[in-house]
Amino acid sequence: PTAQLIISEVSSYYNISESVIRGTARNKATAEARQVSMYLIRNLTTLSLEDIAAEFGKDHTTVMHSVDKVEKNLPSSDHLQTVVKEVTANVNGKL
Repeated sequence: PTAQLIISEVSSYYNISESVIRGTARNKATAEARQVSMYLIRNLTTLSLEDIAAEFGKDHTTVMHSVDKVEKNLPSSDHLQTVVKEVTANVNGKL
């Protein structure tokens, strides 16, 4: 899958526009959607941290932090598990 497809599916899931996910807003819902997007791009594509960062206009360390945060919270968060599972299924359904 492409980064664009993953961002599009996360955008639909969270009902937040892609431009907001790619943007600089820092409210909780937007930050979570952005972090999940980065996590899924990292895990479903072969893109480097730098390539993912470029998709969002961010630094690669931001991507590292986002991926680490989702990985850390995933085992204990039913909500995150559901999001990751459903968005991954939606992405795979479009391939």
